[in-house]
Amino acid sequence: MSDGTGLILRSAACALLASAALGAHAAPDLGPAESPPSPAPSQASLGPELSKLSPDAFLRLLVARNLEIQFSQLNTDVTRHLEQSESALYEPTFFMGIRQEGRDRQRTPDERLQNTFTAGTAVLDETARNDEFGIRGKLPTGAEVTVSYKASSKSNNLISKTSAYDTEYTNLLNITLKQPLLRNAGRAVTETDRRIAELEHQISLQQLVQQTLKASIDGLTLYWQLYRAQETVALRKEAMTSSEALMADASSRVSAGRAPASALLEMRGAVLNREAELARSLQALLESRSKLSTAINMFGSDLAPMTIAPPLHSSNSPPASPTPPIDQVLRLWTPYQIAVLRQQQAQTRLNFASNQALPVMDLVMSYGGTGFSNKPEEARKTAGQGNYPDWYLGLNFEIPVGGNQKAMQQLLAQGSRLTQAELELQAIRNSFTNDLAVRQGDLENAQGVLDLSSKEVQLRQRIFDNERQRVQIGSGSISNLIQKQADYIESKQRMLENQIRYEVALALLQYVQGSLLSDNGIHISEALPDR
Repeated sequence: MSDGTGLILRSAACALLASAALGAHAAPDLGPAESPPSPAPSQASLGPELSKLSPDAFLRLLVARNLEIQFSQLNTDVTRHLEQSESALYEPTFFMGIRQEGRDRQRTPDERLQNTFTAGTAVLDETARNDEFGIRGKLPTGAEVTVSYKASSKSNNLISKTSAYDTEYTNLLNITLKQPLLRNAGRAVTETDRRIAELEHQISLQQLVQQTLKASIDGLTLYWQLYRAQETVALRKEAMTSSEALMADASSRVSAGRAPASALLEMRGAVLNREAELARSLQALLESRSKLSTAINMFGSDLAPMTIAPPLHSSNSPPASPTPPIDQVLRLWTPYQIAVLRQQQAQTRLNFASNQALPVMDLVMSYGGTGFSNKPEEARKTAGQGNYPDWYLGLNFEIPVGGNQKAMQQLLAQGSRLTQAELELQAIRNSFTNDLAVRQGDLENAQGVLDLSSKEVQLRQRIFDNERQRVQIGSGSISNLIQKQADYIESKQRMLENQIRYEVALALLQYVQGSLLSDNGIHISEALPDR
Protein backbone atom coordinates (compact mmCIF):
# COMPACT_ATOMS: atom_id res chain seq x y z
CA MET A 1 0.00 0.00 0.00
CA SER A 2 1.36 3.42 -0.88
CA ASP A 3 1.95 6.06 1.81
CA GLY A 4 -0.63 8.31 0.11
CA THR A 5 -3.50 5.88 0.66
CA GLY A 6 -4.58 7.64 3.84
CA LEU A 7 -4.80 11.00 2.09
CA ILE A 8 -6.69 9.43 -0.83
CA LEU A 9 -9.17 7.76 1.50
CA ARG A 10 -9.67 10.99 3.45
CA SER A 11 -10.45 12.74 0.17
CA ALA A 12 -12.78 9.86 -0.68
CA ALA A 13 -14.79 10.32 2.49
CA CYS A 14 -15.05 14.06 1.98
CA ALA A 15 -16.04 13.55 -1.66
CA LEU A 16 -18.70 11.04 -0.65
CA LEU A 17 -20.32 13.36 1.88
CA ALA A 18 -20.01 16.41 -0.34
CA SER A 19 -21.54 14.61 -3.31
CA ALA A 20 -24.36 13.32 -1.15
CA ALA A 21 -25.10 16.70 0.37
CA LEU A 22 -25.07 18.59 -2.94
CA GLY A 23 -27.53 16.18 -4.52
CA ALA A 24 -29.82 15.67 -1.57
CA HIS A 25 -32.69 17.79 -2.94
CA ALA A 26 -32.24 20.73 -0.57
CA ALA A 27 -31.43 18.49 2.41
CA PRO A 28 -28.78 20.07 4.64
CA ASP A 29 -25.28 18.58 4.49
CA LEU A 30 -23.53 16.99 7.42
CA GLY A 31 -21.69 20.18 8.29
CA PRO A 32 -18.52 20.38 10.38
CA ALA A 33 -17.74 17.43 12.58
CA GLU A 34 -17.97 19.64 15.67
CA SER A 35 -21.48 20.85 14.87
CA PRO A 36 -24.48 18.79 16.04
CA PRO A 37 -27.06 17.78 13.44
CA SER A 38 -29.67 20.42 12.84
CA PRO A 39 -33.33 19.68 13.58
CA ALA A 40 -35.31 18.08 10.81
CA PRO A 41 -36.77 20.77 8.54
CA SER A 42 -40.36 21.03 7.58
CA GLN A 43 -41.78 19.65 4.35
CA ALA A 44 -41.87 23.13 2.87
CA SER A 45 -38.16 23.68 3.46
CA LEU A 46 -37.27 20.39 1.80
CA GLY A 47 -38.72 21.50 -1.47
CA PRO A 48 -41.34 20.08 -3.83
CA GLU A 49 -39.04 17.26 -5.00
CA LEU A 50 -40.19 15.10 -2.08
CA SER A 51 -43.60 14.90 -3.67
CA LYS A 52 -42.18 12.22 -5.97
CA LEU A 53 -38.89 10.78 -4.76
CA SER A 54 -36.75 8.64 -7.08
CA PRO A 55 -34.33 6.00 -5.72
CA ASP A 56 -31.18 7.99 -6.53
CA ALA A 57 -32.59 11.18 -4.99
CA PHE A 58 -33.65 9.21 -1.92
CA LEU A 59 -30.15 7.76 -1.51
CA ARG A 60 -28.55 11.19 -1.71
CA LEU A 61 -30.99 12.45 0.90
CA LEU A 62 -30.28 9.40 3.07
CA VAL A 63 -26.50 9.79 2.90
CA ALA A 64 -26.76 13.46 3.80
CA ARG A 65 -29.09 12.99 6.79
CA ASN A 66 -28.66 9.47 8.19
CA LEU A 67 -27.43 9.58 11.79
CA GLU A 68 -25.47 6.32 11.61
CA ILE A 69 -23.45 7.73 8.71
CA GLN A 70 -22.83 10.93 10.67
CA PHE A 71 -21.64 8.89 13.67
CA SER A 72 -19.27 6.98 11.40
CA GLN A 73 -17.98 10.25 10.00
CA LEU A 74 -17.25 11.47 13.54
CA ASN A 75 -15.30 8.26 14.15
CA THR A 76 -13.08 9.06 11.17
CA ASP A 77 -12.46 12.48 12.72
CA VAL A 78 -11.35 10.78 15.95
CA THR A 79 -8.91 8.47 14.20
CA ARG A 80 -7.63 11.33 12.04
CA HIS A 81 -6.75 13.37 15.11
CA LEU A 82 -5.07 10.34 16.69
CA GLU A 83 -3.09 9.80 13.52
CA GLN A 84 -1.98 13.42 13.51
CA SER A 85 -0.94 13.10 17.14
CA GLU A 86 1.36 10.21 16.22
CA SER A 87 2.79 12.32 13.41
CA ALA A 88 4.49 14.43 16.11
CA LEU A 89 6.97 11.59 16.63
CA TYR A 90 9.92 13.61 15.29
CA GLU A 91 8.80 16.90 16.78
CA PRO A 92 11.87 18.36 18.54
CA THR A 93 11.70 19.39 22.19
CA PHE A 94 13.25 22.55 23.57
CA PHE A 95 14.35 22.31 27.17
CA MET A 96 15.79 24.80 29.62
CA GLY A 97 16.82 24.60 33.23
CA ILE A 98 17.90 27.26 35.75
CA ARG A 99 19.33 26.23 39.10
CA GLN A 100 20.54 28.49 41.89
CA GLU A 101 22.62 26.91 44.69
CA GLY A 102 23.96 28.08 48.04
CA ARG A 103 26.04 26.45 50.74
CA ASP A 104 27.62 27.55 54.03
CA ARG A 105 29.66 24.76 55.66
CA GLN A 106 32.82 23.98 57.56
CA ARG A 107 35.93 23.10 55.64
CA THR A 108 37.71 19.84 56.43
CA PRO A 109 41.37 19.72 57.49
CA ASP A 110 42.32 18.18 54.16
CA GLU A 111 40.67 21.05 52.28
CA ARG A 112 42.67 23.60 54.34
CA LEU A 113 45.98 21.86 53.59
CA GLN A 114 45.39 21.89 49.82
CA ASN A 115 46.12 25.60 49.50
CA THR A 116 48.26 27.71 51.84
CA PHE A 117 46.44 30.89 50.86
CA THR A 118 43.11 29.55 52.14
CA ALA A 119 44.43 27.49 55.06
CA GLY A 120 43.13 29.92 57.59
CA THR A 121 39.58 29.98 56.25
CA ALA A 122 37.48 27.54 58.27
CA VAL A 123 34.09 28.13 56.62
CA LEU A 124 33.12 27.88 52.95
CA ASP A 125 30.49 30.45 51.94
CA GLU A 126 29.54 29.75 48.32
CA THR A 127 26.78 30.47 45.79
CA ALA A 128 26.47 28.89 42.36
CA ARG A 129 24.19 29.01 39.36
CA ASN A 130 23.76 26.48 36.56
CA ASP A 131 21.88 27.43 33.37
CA GLU A 132 21.26 24.93 30.59
CA PHE A 133 19.17 24.95 27.42
CA GLY A 134 19.05 22.91 24.25
CA ILE A 135 17.04 20.80 21.83
CA ARG A 136 16.51 17.07 21.81
CA GLY A 137 14.67 14.85 19.40
CA LYS A 138 14.39 11.45 17.75
CA LEU A 139 15.73 10.40 14.35
CA PRO A 140 14.07 7.87 11.99
CA THR A 141 16.89 5.43 12.81
CA GLY A 142 15.70 5.36 16.41
CA ALA A 143 18.56 7.52 17.66
CA GLU A 144 18.07 10.14 20.36
CA VAL A 145 20.06 13.33 19.79
CA THR A 146 20.59 16.19 22.21
CA VAL A 147 22.32 19.50 21.50
CA SER A 148 22.79 21.63 24.61
CA TYR A 149 24.67 24.58 26.05
CA LYS A 150 25.45 24.73 29.76
CA ALA A 151 26.82 27.73 31.66
CA SER A 152 27.88 27.52 35.31
CA SER A 153 29.11 30.22 37.65
CA LYS A 154 30.57 29.82 41.15
CA SER A 155 31.33 32.52 43.70
CA ASN A 156 32.75 31.94 47.20
CA ASN A 157 35.03 33.38 49.87
CA LEU A 158 38.07 31.35 48.67
CA ILE A 159 38.36 32.51 45.03
CA SER A 160 39.24 36.08 45.95
CA LYS A 161 42.15 34.86 48.11
CA THR A 162 43.91 33.25 45.10
CA SER A 163 42.97 35.60 42.24
CA ALA A 164 41.80 39.06 41.46
CA TYR A 165 38.24 37.84 40.89
CA ASP A 166 35.58 36.39 43.16
CA THR A 167 33.73 34.30 40.50
CA GLU A 168 34.63 31.37 38.21
CA TYR A 169 32.73 30.52 34.99
CA THR A 170 32.52 27.15 33.26
CA ASN A 171 30.77 26.66 29.88
CA LEU A 172 30.03 23.49 27.92
CA LEU A 173 28.73 23.21 24.33
CA ASN A 174 27.77 19.56 23.84
CA ILE A 175 26.11 17.10 21.45
CA THR A 176 25.15 13.57 22.51
CA LEU A 177 23.85 10.63 20.49
CA LYS A 178 22.34 7.35 21.56
CA GLN A 179 21.82 5.03 18.57
CA PRO A 180 20.17 1.62 19.10
CA LEU A 181 21.89 -1.11 17.07
CA LEU A 182 19.53 -4.04 17.74
CA ARG A 183 16.37 -3.42 19.76
CA ASN A 184 14.45 -0.23 18.77
CA ALA A 185 16.71 0.34 15.76
CA GLY A 186 15.35 1.34 12.35
CA ARG A 187 12.54 3.42 10.97
CA ALA A 188 10.05 0.55 10.81
CA VAL A 189 10.33 0.06 14.58
CA THR A 190 10.50 3.75 15.43
CA GLU A 191 7.32 4.52 13.48
CA THR A 192 5.29 1.49 14.63
CA ASP A 193 2.69 3.53 16.54
CA ARG A 194 2.47 6.02 13.70
CA ARG A 195 1.90 3.27 11.15
CA ILE A 196 -0.72 1.61 13.37
CA ALA A 197 -2.56 4.94 13.70
CA GLU A 198 -2.45 5.49 9.94
CA LEU A 199 -3.90 2.04 9.29
CA GLU A 200 -6.56 2.63 11.97
CA HIS A 201 -7.61 5.84 10.25
CA GLN A 202 -7.80 4.06 6.89
CA ILE A 203 -9.91 1.38 8.56
CA SER A 204 -12.28 4.04 9.90
CA LEU A 205 -12.59 5.52 6.42
CA GLN A 206 -13.42 2.10 5.02
CA GLN A 207 -15.93 1.66 7.82
CA LEU A 208 -17.49 4.96 6.79
CA VAL A 209 -17.91 3.61 3.26
CA GLN A 210 -19.21 0.34 4.70
CA GLN A 211 -21.71 2.15 6.92
CA THR A 212 -22.83 4.28 3.99
CA LEU A 213 -23.40 1.18 1.85
CA LYS A 214 -25.20 -0.61 4.67
CA ALA A 215 -27.42 2.38 5.42
CA SER A 216 -28.10 2.74 1.70
CA ILE A 217 -29.16 -0.87 1.16
CA ASP A 218 -31.27 -0.84 4.33
CA GLY A 219 -32.78 2.48 3.26
CA LEU A 220 -33.56 1.18 -0.23
CA THR A 221 -35.33 -1.81 1.31
CA LEU A 222 -37.50 0.58 3.33
CA TYR A 223 -37.94 2.71 0.22
CA TRP A 224 -39.35 -0.20 -1.77
CA GLN A 225 -41.48 -1.29 1.17
CA LEU A 226 -43.01 2.17 1.16
CA TYR A 227 -43.52 1.90 -2.60
CA ARG A 228 -45.25 -1.44 -2.10
CA ALA A 229 -47.51 0.03 0.61
CA GLN A 230 -48.23 3.04 -1.57
CA GLU A 231 -49.14 0.94 -4.62
CA THR A 232 -51.12 -1.47 -2.49
CA VAL A 233 -53.27 1.42 -1.26
CA ALA A 234 -53.78 2.54 -4.86
CA LEU A 235 -54.64 -1.03 -5.83
CA ARG A 236 -57.13 -1.37 -2.98
CA LYS A 237 -58.74 1.95 -3.88
CA GLU A 238 -59.04 0.79 -7.47
CA ALA A 239 -60.64 -2.44 -6.28
CA MET A 240 -62.98 -0.47 -4.03
CA THR A 241 -64.08 1.75 -6.91
CA SER A 242 -64.56 -1.26 -9.17
CA SER A 243 -66.56 -3.11 -6.50
CA GLU A 244 -68.80 -0.10 -5.89
CA ALA A 245 -69.45 0.17 -9.62
CA LEU A 246 -70.31 -3.54 -9.78
CA MET A 247 -72.61 -3.18 -6.75
CA ALA A 248 -74.41 -0.26 -8.41
CA ASP A 249 -74.84 -2.37 -11.54
CA ALA A 250 -76.06 -5.31 -9.47
CA SER A 251 -78.55 -3.06 -7.65
CA SER A 252 -80.03 -1.85 -10.93
CA ARG A 253 -80.31 -5.44 -12.17
CA VAL A 254 -82.04 -6.58 -8.99
CA SER A 255 -84.43 -3.62 -9.22
CA ALA A 256 -85.21 -4.56 -12.84
CA GLY A 257 -85.76 -8.20 -11.87
CA ARG A 258 -82.85 -9.39 -14.00
CA ALA A 259 -80.86 -10.72 -11.02
CA PRO A 260 -81.76 -12.30 -7.69
CA ALA A 261 -81.60 -10.25 -4.50
CA SER A 262 -78.77 -12.47 -3.21
CA ALA A 263 -76.50 -11.00 -5.91
CA LEU A 264 -76.77 -7.58 -4.28
CA LEU A 265 -75.94 -9.08 -0.88
CA GLU A 266 -72.86 -10.79 -2.34
CA MET A 267 -71.66 -7.51 -3.85
CA ARG A 268 -72.21 -5.69 -0.54
CA GLY A 269 -70.10 -8.34 1.19
CA ALA A 270 -67.39 -7.85 -1.45
CA VAL A 271 -67.46 -4.06 -0.94
CA LEU A 272 -67.13 -4.46 2.84
CA ASN A 273 -64.18 -6.80 2.30
CA ARG A 274 -62.54 -4.23 0.02
CA GLU A 275 -63.05 -1.53 2.65
CA ALA A 276 -61.33 -3.68 5.28
CA GLU A 277 -58.42 -4.38 2.91
CA LEU A 278 -58.10 -0.68 2.18
CA ALA A 279 -58.00 0.16 5.91
CA ARG A 280 -55.23 -2.39 6.49
CA SER A 281 -53.29 -1.03 3.52
CA LEU A 282 -53.53 2.53 4.82
CA GLN A 283 -52.16 1.42 8.20
CA ALA A 284 -49.28 -0.41 6.47
CA LEU A 285 -48.57 2.77 4.52
CA LEU A 286 -48.30 4.80 7.72
CA GLU A 287 -45.91 2.26 9.25
CA SER A 288 -43.70 2.15 6.15
CA ARG A 289 -43.56 5.94 5.98
CA SER A 290 -42.62 6.09 9.67
CA LYS A 291 -39.71 3.65 9.21
CA LEU A 292 -38.43 5.54 6.17
CA SER A 293 -38.63 8.92 7.90
CA THR A 294 -36.61 7.52 10.83
CA ALA A 295 -33.91 6.30 8.44
CA ILE A 296 -33.48 9.77 6.93
CA ASN A 297 -33.82 11.56 10.29
CA MET A 298 -37.09 13.34 9.57
CA PHE A 299 -40.56 13.51 11.07
CA GLY A 300 -43.17 11.24 9.51
CA SER A 301 -45.46 14.21 9.00
CA ASP A 302 -42.86 15.78 6.72
CA LEU A 303 -43.17 12.81 4.37
CA ALA A 304 -46.97 12.66 4.39
CA PRO A 305 -47.39 14.19 0.89
CA MET A 306 -44.54 12.12 -0.55
CA THR A 307 -45.01 9.44 -3.18
CA ILE A 308 -42.44 7.00 -4.55
CA ALA A 309 -41.56 7.26 -8.21
CA PRO A 310 -42.37 4.17 -10.33
CA PRO A 311 -39.48 1.69 -10.69
CA LEU A 312 -37.03 2.46 -13.45
CA HIS A 313 -36.60 -1.23 -14.21
CA SER A 314 -39.38 -3.07 -15.99
CA SER A 315 -39.87 -6.78 -16.33
CA ASN A 316 -38.14 -6.64 -19.70
CA SER A 317 -35.05 -4.91 -18.33
CA PRO A 318 -31.85 -6.87 -18.95
CA PRO A 319 -30.00 -8.15 -15.92
CA ALA A 320 -27.20 -6.09 -14.44
CA SER A 321 -23.94 -5.98 -16.33
CA PRO A 322 -21.80 -9.13 -16.09
CA THR A 323 -19.98 -9.51 -12.81
CA PRO A 324 -16.35 -8.32 -13.03
CA PRO A 325 -13.51 -10.65 -11.98
CA ILE A 326 -13.64 -11.57 -8.31
CA ASP A 327 -10.36 -9.80 -7.47
CA GLN A 328 -11.64 -6.58 -9.03
CA VAL A 329 -14.92 -6.76 -7.11
CA LEU A 330 -13.09 -7.51 -3.86
CA ARG A 331 -11.30 -4.17 -4.20
CA LEU A 332 -14.70 -2.53 -3.68
CA TRP A 333 -15.88 -4.84 -0.89
CA THR A 334 -15.23 -2.90 2.28
CA PRO A 335 -15.24 -5.86 4.76
CA TYR A 336 -12.43 -7.44 2.74
CA GLN A 337 -10.48 -4.18 2.57
CA ILE A 338 -10.88 -3.72 6.33
CA ALA A 339 -9.55 -7.25 6.82
CA VAL A 340 -6.56 -6.39 4.58
CA LEU A 341 -5.80 -3.36 6.75
CA ARG A 342 -6.21 -5.42 9.92
CA GLN A 343 -3.72 -7.92 8.52
CA GLN A 344 -1.25 -5.13 7.83
CA GLN A 345 -1.70 -3.91 11.40
CA ALA A 346 -1.01 -7.43 12.67
CA GLN A 347 2.11 -7.69 10.51
CA THR A 348 3.35 -4.33 11.78
CA ARG A 349 2.86 -5.40 15.39
CA LEU A 350 4.57 -8.73 14.69
CA ASN A 351 7.59 -6.94 13.24
CA PHE A 352 7.77 -4.75 16.32
CA ALA A 353 7.44 -7.72 18.68
CA SER A 354 10.18 -9.52 16.77
CA ASN A 355 12.47 -6.52 17.23
CA GLN A 356 11.70 -6.30 20.95
CA ALA A 357 12.95 -9.87 21.39
CA LEU A 358 16.49 -8.76 20.43
CA PRO A 359 19.10 -7.76 23.03
CA VAL A 360 19.73 -4.10 23.78
CA MET A 361 22.88 -2.75 22.16
CA ASP A 362 23.26 1.01 21.96
CA LEU A 363 26.05 3.12 20.56
CA VAL A 364 26.54 6.14 22.83
CA MET A 365 28.72 9.07 21.97
CA SER A 366 29.20 12.64 23.10
CA TYR A 367 31.40 15.52 22.09
CA GLY A 368 31.62 18.99 23.53
CA GLY A 369 33.90 21.95 23.96
CA THR A 370 34.65 23.25 27.44
CA GLY A 371 35.80 26.64 28.66
CA PHE A 372 36.91 27.89 32.10
CA SER A 373 37.66 31.48 33.08
CA ASN A 374 37.01 34.16 35.64
CA LYS A 375 35.22 36.07 32.88
CA PRO A 376 32.02 34.72 31.30
CA GLU A 377 32.89 36.03 27.82
CA GLU A 378 36.21 34.20 27.77
CA ALA A 379 34.62 30.98 29.05
CA ARG A 380 32.04 31.03 26.23
CA LYS A 381 34.71 31.80 23.61
CA THR A 382 36.99 28.99 24.78
CA ALA A 383 34.13 26.46 24.80
CA GLY A 384 33.13 27.42 21.25
CA GLN A 385 36.68 27.03 19.92
CA GLY A 386 36.87 23.39 20.94
CA ASN A 387 40.44 23.61 22.17
CA TYR A 388 39.54 21.60 25.27
CA PRO A 389 37.18 18.85 24.10
CA ASP A 390 35.22 16.59 26.36
CA TRP A 391 34.08 13.39 24.64
CA TYR A 392 33.23 9.75 25.07
CA LEU A 393 32.34 6.79 22.83
CA GLY A 394 30.98 3.49 24.03
CA LEU A 395 28.55 0.58 23.78
CA ASN A 396 25.75 -0.37 26.16
CA PHE A 397 24.64 -4.01 26.09
CA GLU A 398 21.71 -5.60 27.95
CA ILE A 399 20.18 -9.06 27.74
CA PRO A 400 17.67 -10.71 30.09
CA VAL A 401 19.14 -13.58 32.04
CA GLY A 402 15.96 -15.66 31.80
CA GLY A 403 15.69 -15.51 28.00
CA ASN A 404 13.39 -12.46 27.69
CA GLN A 405 10.17 -14.42 28.19
CA LYS A 406 7.95 -11.33 28.02
CA ALA A 407 9.15 -10.37 24.56
CA MET A 408 9.05 -13.98 23.30
CA GLN A 409 5.48 -14.52 24.49
CA GLN A 410 4.38 -11.23 22.90
CA LEU A 411 6.04 -12.36 19.68
CA LEU A 412 4.11 -15.64 19.75
CA ALA A 413 0.88 -13.77 20.51
CA GLN A 414 1.35 -11.40 17.56
CA GLY A 415 2.11 -14.37 15.31
CA SER A 416 -1.22 -15.92 16.29
CA ARG A 417 -3.01 -12.64 15.61
CA LEU A 418 -1.46 -12.47 12.16
CA THR A 419 -2.66 -16.01 11.46
CA GLN A 420 -6.14 -14.98 12.61
CA ALA A 421 -6.08 -12.01 10.23
CA GLU A 422 -5.07 -14.24 7.32
CA LEU A 423 -7.81 -16.75 8.15
CA GLU A 424 -10.33 -13.89 8.28
CA LEU A 425 -9.21 -12.73 4.85
CA GLN A 426 -9.70 -16.21 3.42
CA ALA A 427 -13.10 -16.59 5.08
CA ILE A 428 -14.33 -13.23 3.78
CA ARG A 429 -13.09 -14.03 0.28
CA ASN A 430 -14.87 -17.41 0.22
CA SER A 431 -18.07 -15.99 1.72
CA PHE A 432 -18.05 -13.10 -0.71
CA THR A 433 -17.53 -15.36 -3.73
CA ASN A 434 -20.46 -17.56 -2.70
CA ASP A 435 -22.73 -14.62 -1.88
CA LEU A 436 -21.97 -12.94 -5.19
CA ALA A 437 -23.10 -16.04 -7.11
CA VAL A 438 -26.27 -16.22 -5.00
CA ARG A 439 -27.10 -12.55 -5.62
CA GLN A 440 -26.58 -12.96 -9.36
CA GLY A 441 -28.85 -16.01 -9.40
CA ASP A 442 -31.45 -14.26 -7.23
CA LEU A 443 -31.65 -11.35 -9.66
CA GLU A 444 -32.06 -13.64 -12.66
CA ASN A 445 -34.75 -15.62 -10.83
CA ALA A 446 -36.56 -12.46 -9.74
CA GLN A 447 -36.56 -11.20 -13.32
CA GLY A 448 -38.04 -14.49 -14.59
CA VAL A 449 -40.75 -14.48 -11.92
CA LEU A 450 -41.58 -10.86 -12.71
CA ASP A 451 -42.04 -11.71 -16.40
CA LEU A 452 -44.43 -14.52 -15.47
CA SER A 453 -46.36 -12.22 -13.11
CA SER A 454 -46.81 -9.66 -15.89
CA LYS A 455 -48.25 -12.29 -18.17
CA GLU A 456 -50.54 -13.57 -15.40
CA VAL A 457 -51.92 -10.06 -14.78
CA GLN A 458 -52.74 -9.67 -18.47
CA LEU A 459 -54.47 -13.07 -18.47
CA ARG A 460 -56.44 -12.37 -15.27
CA GLN A 461 -57.58 -9.04 -16.66
CA ARG A 462 -58.92 -10.72 -19.81
CA ILE A 463 -60.75 -13.33 -17.73
CA PHE A 464 -62.26 -10.62 -15.50
CA ASP A 465 -63.34 -8.52 -18.50
CA ASN A 466 -64.91 -11.58 -20.16
CA GLU A 467 -66.83 -12.51 -17.01
CA ARG A 468 -68.05 -8.93 -16.62
CA GLN A 469 -69.34 -8.97 -20.20
CA ARG A 470 -71.13 -12.28 -19.52
CA VAL A 471 -72.83 -10.75 -16.46
CA GLN A 472 -73.89 -7.72 -18.50
CA ILE A 473 -75.56 -9.93 -21.10
CA GLY A 474 -77.14 -12.10 -18.41
CA SER A 475 -75.20 -15.33 -18.96
CA GLY A 476 -72.80 -14.98 -16.02
CA SER A 477 -73.16 -14.96 -12.25
CA ILE A 478 -72.25 -12.29 -9.76
CA SER A 479 -70.39 -14.86 -7.61
CA ASN A 480 -68.10 -15.78 -10.48
CA LEU A 481 -67.56 -12.10 -11.27
CA ILE A 482 -66.55 -11.36 -7.66
CA GLN A 483 -64.15 -14.28 -7.71
CA LYS A 484 -62.62 -13.22 -11.03
CA GLN A 485 -62.22 -9.71 -9.72
CA ALA A 486 -60.48 -11.01 -6.59
CA ASP A 487 -58.19 -13.19 -8.74
CA TYR A 488 -57.30 -10.19 -10.90
CA ILE A 489 -56.58 -7.98 -7.89
CA GLU A 490 -54.45 -10.66 -6.23
CA SER A 491 -52.46 -11.18 -9.44
CA LYS A 492 -51.68 -7.47 -9.52
CA GLN A 493 -50.67 -7.68 -5.86
CA ARG A 494 -48.36 -10.61 -6.65
CA MET A 495 -46.87 -8.69 -9.54
CA LEU A 496 -46.21 -5.77 -7.20
CA GLU A 497 -44.49 -8.08 -4.72
CA ASN A 498 -42.36 -9.57 -7.48
CA GLN A 499 -41.49 -6.10 -8.74
CA ILE A 500 -40.26 -5.17 -5.26
CA ARG A 501 -38.31 -8.43 -5.04
CA TYR A 502 -36.65 -7.63 -8.36
CA GLU A 503 -35.69 -4.12 -7.26
CA VAL A 504 -34.30 -5.35 -3.94
CA ALA A 505 -32.38 -8.16 -5.67
CA LEU A 506 -30.89 -5.64 -8.10
CA ALA A 507 -29.90 -3.32 -5.23
CA LEU A 508 -28.34 -6.22 -3.31
CA LEU A 509 -26.26 -7.22 -6.34
CA GLN A 510 -25.11 -3.62 -6.75
CA TYR A 511 -24.32 -3.58 -3.03
CA VAL A 512 -22.20 -6.72 -3.26
CA GLN A 513 -20.44 -5.49 -6.40
CA GLY A 514 -19.71 -2.15 -4.71
CA SER A 515 -21.54 -0.10 -7.34
CA LEU A 516 -24.68 0.78 -5.38
CA LEU A 517 -23.60 4.35 -4.63
CA SER A 518 -22.08 5.12 -8.03
CA ASP A 519 -25.08 3.65 -9.88
CA ASN A 520 -27.28 6.09 -7.97
CA GLY A 521 -25.18 9.20 -8.56
CA ILE A 522 -23.05 9.09 -5.40
CA HIS A 523 -19.46 8.85 -6.56
CA ILE A 524 -16.49 7.95 -4.38
CA SER A 525 -13.04 8.62 -5.80
CA GLU A 526 -10.66 6.40 -3.90
CA ALA A 527 -7.78 4.03 -4.47
CA LEU A 528 -8.06 0.95 -2.32
CA PRO A 529 -4.98 -0.96 -1.16
CA ASP A 530 -3.76 -3.95 -3.13
CA ARG A 531 -3.73 -7.40 -1.62
